Amino acid sequence: MVANRAGIVAVTCLLVACGEGVSRGPPAGTGRGFPENDGGQGTAGDAGVDGSGPADAGDADAGLPPDAGVVDAGTPVPDGGSPGPTICTDPAPADVCDALAPPLGASVVHQYMEVLDGGDGENVFCGTGAYPASGTGVVLHPVQVQGRPPSFAFVDPTGQDIAAYGSFSLVTFGFRVIPTPTGFGILAPYQGGLGAYPLALVDDHAVRRGGTQGFDVAGLSGGGVGVFSFREAAEGCGQDTRLLVQRFEESGTTALADPTDLGCYSQVPNVVMAGNAAGQVLVLVGPYNQGWIGWEGRWLDRDLRAVQTFTTPELAAAANNTDTAVAALLDGSFVIRLGGQWTYRIQPGATTLEPAPCWLISRPSTDLVAIRGGTAYAAVHRSSEECDRVMEVLTPEGRTCGFTAMNGTDGRCEIAIGGDGTISKDAEAVPAGAGQPRSCVLQFWPGALGRTGY
Repeated sequence: MVANRAGIVAVTCLLVACGEGVSRGPPAGTGRGFPENDGGQGTAGDAGVDGSGPADAGDADAGLPPDAGVVDAGTPVPDGGSPGPTICTDPAPADVCDALAPPLGASVVHQYMEVLDGGDGENVFCGTGAYPASGTGVVLHPVQVQGRPPSFAFVDPTGQDIAAYGSFSLVTFGFRVIPTPTGFGILAPYQGGLGAYPLALVDDHAVRRGGTQGFDVAGLSGGGVGVFSFREAAEGCGQDTRLLVQRFEESGTTALADPTDLGCYSQVPNVVMAGNAAGQVLVLVGPYNQGWIGWEGRWLDRDLRAVQTFTTPELAAAANNTDTAVAALLDGSFVIRLGGQWTYRIQPGATTLEPAPCWLISRPSTDLVAIRGGTAYAAVHRSSEECDRVMEVLTPEGRTCGFTAMNGTDGRCEIAIGGDGTISKDAEAVPAGAGQPRSCVLQFWPGALGRTGY
């Protein structure tokens, strides 16, 4: 994710010990579906489950044309010179799609009620957002209690509350959640944080394993979390900022004793990172400059040691303040998204670019997730206005199995794909009628896509 430069201006911290403010979920014994949060050591609480759940999504009309097994993925675009046949929107064979993209079954629903006029700052409001489940299928349901930091209920695949975590700053404005095999890495930016925000590594029961400070994070193979940080006026940089990156294992330990030095910059740059199954990691750094132009490449190893620095004419000329990302493909190569458009591919360790595969070029504004144990892809169409056209399953060659229907949900929605393939829809507030409190509803499909990652 491109770092938010607006979020790293020098503003005095609004809280003492920012990022580790005392917080609880809704109090125990209220029947709101949340256990008491005693600083990360969650305890069992109410079930908070709607046992019926929505109707089976498999019965919904996904809009698939007869015999094709797919939804039209759009108009093909030129291949950009890559060899072989053009594969942009070709449907995959029906038997392949039956295995990779069966219809979703009934979802699990976790809910609690808003509580207003509770007194003493106990008003409970519905949290929002979609967050990826852990590798064991534990999902996060956000909640906001008036006058307290935001928190998460930890919910198991059956919809049962198992813990809560809320050790965040009162002025937290967002979360980056990285799923690990048995827990999460949670980066919590907050107002006045100077761009240095707390990263907490917690297990599936909200027990803290470790943490650090950083301004951006990325998931890595083997359950690792890559953390970018900086040191202002660091030795050897004069008045400039030294950019650092370090790998944390899900246990909370670091792969190396010291972070890797990525160089000196006048201000904190934009960064994006991805790793493949072989442990090769590609980092792009966008230096802050007046025109916000140009990216520098870094090859790192599994533990994030520096291997090689490079640039190319294409990267040097690209804007570095727009929708940029890198992703690893199943063959180990990497693709680069610039301005929301998948544009280039680069082979591991290479210093020259080639055109991105046609099937990716024809899918702008998408995020790419390896699913089914690294045998297929899910393309998440972030700009879609229809919830039933957000997630598309693709074969390794980029042939489409169509869009997955989300129980016929109308309108736009956000989804997250977890480490075990759980699909989580964004939490929402559902009105219950005039004068009635709203239901805070989280809908998810446990393990629907199989193990994710490489």
